[in-house]
Amino acid sequence: MTTIYLVRHGETDENSKNIIQGRKNTHLNTKGVQKTKELRQTIISLGVDICYTSPLLRTLETAFGLVADKALIIKDDRLLERNMGIFDDKNIKEYNPEKYWDYNLNSSDDGVECLKDLFERCNNFLNDVISKNQDKKILIVSHASVIRCMHHILRNTNLNNEKLHIPIPNSYFEVVKIPKSIAT
Repeated sequence: MTTIYLVRHGETDENSKNIIQGRKNTHLNTKGVQKTKELRQTIISLGVDICYTSPLLRTLETAFGLVADKALIIKDDRLLERNMGIFDDKNIKEYNPEKYWDYNLNSSDDGVECLKDLFERCNNFLNDVISKNQDKKILIVSHASVIRCMHHILRNTNLNNEKLHIPIPNSYFEVVKIPKSIAT
């Protein structure tokens, strides 16, 4: 059985201020570093074989904090946060949260990556990683939008705006077991 561990990066100063970061390269803040240290013991005890991470600093710092000396860490651009275009560097409270997530479901206006493209990117990544790592324990360190998509892909739920509003807090941790029949 293949096991996937989904982890959202630790907190940044922008997260604490509700600032939309998109693909901005930000560091973990003190709380983010501390939560990563706390989660490390759990992750290490699981015996992770390989770690895939977004190449942004906040995810790299989280991945290295979790498994630097215990598992191979591979950067993958498909794990980048959703490009938020006009929403970058804005306070999420200035916008209707539903509009923020639902914006451009089918199109890429204003530089915002459409959700169908994001789902396709996440689905391609998961198919590749699962096929290459059968019966392995895989850690994936990424961002809220990506993890939200993977959550639904791994549970085979449809692309549905109502279901896309699940909260993914900083340092979020989820375990998903992939039966061998699905992984092949």
